[in-house]
Amino acid sequence: MILVVLAHSCAAAIGRKQGNFNWSMTNSIVVITEVAVPLFFMISGSTILNSEKTYSLKYLFQHRLPRILVPFVVWSVISAIINGLINNHLKDDPWENILMMFHRPILIAYWFIYPLIVLYLLSPLLKAMVSRVDDGLLTYLLILWLIANIILPEVVKSTPSSIGTYFAAYPSGRVVISESLGYFILGYRVTRGKHRRINPWINLLLIVVLLTINIVISFVSLNKQFEYLNILAVINIPLAAILIYLSLRALEPHYPRWFASVIEAAAPLTYGVYLMHGITILTIQRFVEYTNVGYIFALSLVISLLTILILHSIPYVRRIFT
Repeated sequence: MILVVLAHSCAAAIGRKQGNFNWSMTNSIVVITEVAVPLFFMISGSTILNSEKTYSLKYLFQHRLPRILVPFVVWSVISAIINGLINNHLKDDPWENILMMFHRPILIAYWFIYPLIVLYLLSPLLKAMVSRVDDGLLTYLLILWLIANIILPEVVKSTPSSIGTYFAAYPSGRVVISESLGYFILGYRVTRGKHRRINPWINLLLIVVLLTINIVISFVSLNKQFEYLNILAVINIPLAAILIYLSLRALEPHYPRWFASVIEAAAPLTYGVYLMHGITILTIQRFVEYTNVGYIFALSLVISLLTILILHSIPYVRRIFT
């Protein structure tokens, strides 16, 4: 959640390429935050596909779907109105954007909710599937996903058209699972496997190496001649996400009590912060120069956290906003 807020705080600055030190630092930060959404999907997959409640359609439609749909719709309406006020006093009709919510997100940041809703709808079927196949078949499925949805699209994108065109899949043949569904199943697969004792320090070193490689590639690949290196970068992202996930999972039983209490208190707020942070950033950027990434990030995170904390503490209100 923190990485997502950080990434979107950098969006305006990274979108205006300057090539100076501040832009270079922002670019490096954005590269690091690329693991955030994969981790979001992995956490959802591991918690939902490991739960016996996932078999129940009644539980899905009475509890899980309303839990994400109601706050999403409420914050989408709020965001549409505030965004309209920010942009030349409702120059763009917010109600038109609200009515089009089914077809497109009100804010770009909300794209994540659309595949998440579909994954929730499919979760009983996915639970039935993954519970009845062995680790080898799940690994086979994930290898197909990595090749078809991660590697080949990047090969097409990052190589000259004279080369990439031969790796572009025929649309009617693209039936392998989507990127979001792959991470959803990957989260479950990682938790199901029997792992030897994990050394968090070795994992941390590997994570730093992978993300450092991706940062270097992000600069080198600005030269079209080396754009093909992005193929390695997209492979590194799921690897880094797996290592981060395993490391935090291994450390979890060893957290100090005070830290565990902070995490447990913050966890219920993450979805509300995700829904609120986009419009918070846009509002702050009306008063703060977009290049002040650190200030925008800190202010957005604090305002979103405090607001959602207050809303979450009010019975019934929490169901609507958080």
